[in-house]
Amino acid sequence: MTSTAAQITYLSGSPTGAILTKSSTRVLGEREVLVRVTHSGLCGTDVHDRTAGCGLGHEGVGVVERVGADVGSVNAGERVGWGWQFSSCGYCRECISGYRQYCPESKGQKYGETEQGAFGDFVVKDQDFVYHVPVEIESRFAGPLMCAGITVFEALDVAGAKPSDRVGVVGFGGLGHLAVLYARAMGCETVVFSRSTGKRDDALKCGATEFYVVPEAGGKLDVEVGVDVLLLCGNGLPDFELFMPVLARRATIVPLIIQGEPLVIPYMPFMLPGHRIIASTEASRRNHIDALTFAARHNIRPWIQEFPMSEAGLARALDLLEQGKIKYRAVLTVGLSEDVLNKY
Repeated sequence: MTSTAAQITYLSGSPTGAILTKSSTRVLGEREVLVRVTHSGLCGTDVHDRTAGCGLGHEGVGVVERVGADVGSVNAGERVGWGWQFSSCGYCRECISGYRQYCPESKGQKYGETEQGAFGDFVVKDQDFVYHVPVEIESRFAGPLMCAGITVFEALDVAGAKPSDRVGVVGFGGLGHLAVLYARAMGCETVVFSRSTGKRDDALKCGATEFYVVPEAGGKLDVEVGVDVLLLCGNGLPDFELFMPVLARRATIVPLIIQGEPLVIPYMPFMLPGHRIIASTEASRRNHIDALTFAARHNIRPWIQEFPMSEAGLARALDLLEQGKIKYRAVLTVGLSEDVLNKY
């Protein structure tokens, strides 16, 4: 590396789905930091982008190697993490109010050749889009908190969840198990809805107070649990006819699903009880910092499986994630032996 440029190697997808190693040269901007990656969590959106040919990974954690001339918020040698978003305009109404994830010029995951993902050796990030990791959180656990963790924390915040609330979590996977961990730590009763009976024990270990199996099409959820906040954390939108009866009056529904299907709500069962739906994605800078602070204070640790930071490691983790066999968040770790793949 020279003093002005960094040679970066990173893992990307390809049109065939094969994982490739690519490299590019980045000049460090005045407000940018060069981070040596140590860990990165794997997100469901990486599955979507596997055939896009872009650099993958956006739940990164590492150590700042070098900083630009105008960087004042972080120093070389400090441990930081980052999430999906890497830029916004900085001056629109959304940015100045703190919700820069809704900036019309917000940019994220589609990295291409000059904005690498977190699966690699180094990344270059704007100083405003990296976050100090509390000393209490190990880097391997911090990775999934950078996207999945802050996503559910933000959702609970915008929904106005209170310790007296009953929070329903639809889908108990990478996102859902963190929703239970955060909601329970906030003092909320948590109710899990899942299609898998085998996840009951795990949900209860995470702090869920109740667990219900979602029936197949045409079935019925024959329970009335009075859910105040319903977080949709599954792989697709649920049958809302099924879930209307489990909601308390004036409940809040927060979809946290990446999908392209229209959202269809039964009109009168939604209107008459005064329910509301709130969109939520990523997190404000304040909530990103607060989510990490909260996780440190309440010992919130995602359930993870570790893989080596390599083509084979990423390919195997992606395959298992697509098959629904990750329990419950995959993390790629620099320096981890390839031999670990034998147990998967």
